[in-house]
Amino acid sequence: MLNLEKIGKKIMTLRKDLSLTQFELSEELYVTPQAVSKWEKGKSIPSIEILIELTNFFHISIDFLLDDTEIIEDDYKTIFKYYSRAAALNKFLNSKSPGADVPKIFYLLDDSERELIISLIISDKLKIDIVIIWPYLTPIERKIILGSILTNKLAFNLSSISHQLSNEEKSICHKHRKTYQYPTINSRFNK
Repeated sequence: MLNLEKIGKKIMTLRKDLSLTQFELSEELYVTPQAVSKWEKGKSIPSIEILIELTNFFHISIDFLLDDTEIIEDDYKTIFKYYSRAAALNKFLNSKSPGADVPKIFYLLDDSERELIISLIISDKLKIDIVIIWPYLTPIERKIILGSILTNKLAFNLSSISHQLSNEEKSICHKHRKTYQYPTINSRFNK
């Protein structure tokens, strides 16, 4: 049996996550603000047509809206199950601590999503410490980040991850030691 109160709370939470008023949501769905209020109070449920519109608007599955599933804010496996990939990725990008969430999400991302995250880090639009993300990167992704660091496009002192570099990566660092902006404090790159 459907729990109208839980469905209403989910609608209210989703609406508030987008900083919308009941009136603004009602305009998006072509319903009255009173209808939205009734849904959120658990006094009625939207028609099937409106439920479909809600799922499209909020980028969620209808299962999530109608079942008793509660999603923890950083449970990205569940978020990817019930939200669209774009909405789930957006949740990560807008989270309070994306660096802390890297271990919870990075393995769930496809190549293009990982590429987006890396480009945002390189362009300094996403604040994630390289030390945190480094173990989760593929060899190709590591070379991309390393190249950005060594050409001074990304400010980062490699000495903090020097123990995690492969021999090939250390060799690349050695070749760039004269143009790299940070001093190579230890001798690991000077081999």
